[in-house]
Amino acid sequence: MKLCTSTTIRTSCERLWPLLTSSQMTASDFFCLGLPRPVACELPDQAGGVGCERRCISDRGTITQVLTEWKPPQRLAFRMVATDHTWGRHVASIEETFVLTAVRAGTRITRITRLTARGPWSWLKELLFCVGVKRVHLYVFKNWRLQTEVAKV
Repeated sequence: MKLCTSTTIRTSCERLWPLLTSSQMTASDFFCLGLPRPVACELPDQAGGVGCERRCISDRGTITQVLTEWKPPQRLAFRMVATDHTWGRHVASIEETFVLTAVRAGTRITRITRLTARGPWSWLKELLFCVGVKRVHLYVFKNWRLQTEVAKV
């Protein structure tokens, strides 16, 4: 399954870039049916670059990722290497890419998630994951918009 979500945030690529690896998710929003609500993302060793670790922390567990592409402030890609989420046993792989593009209104950010489910009914699992992943994409973008656009005022 491949899922793309894009939005424009009224800030520069340079100002948005650090949030991809270090941000807190504090916006109010509704998550249901056991869908994990993102809480933070971080680089545990504070360094960036291909091969470094990135963590996504939610209210239900952590996803550990390894950076596979690092081109500030334009592209960031990573793949999941471990998770303690209960859904982890149903996922063979997750790869993600962020693409930031300067536009007149600010920065166009696109998040691309490639997820492969495993086990029986994998096609159905991917369809269900698609709904949850889209919700996470939109929530993270909402937080980044609040952290950059509102912070300017």
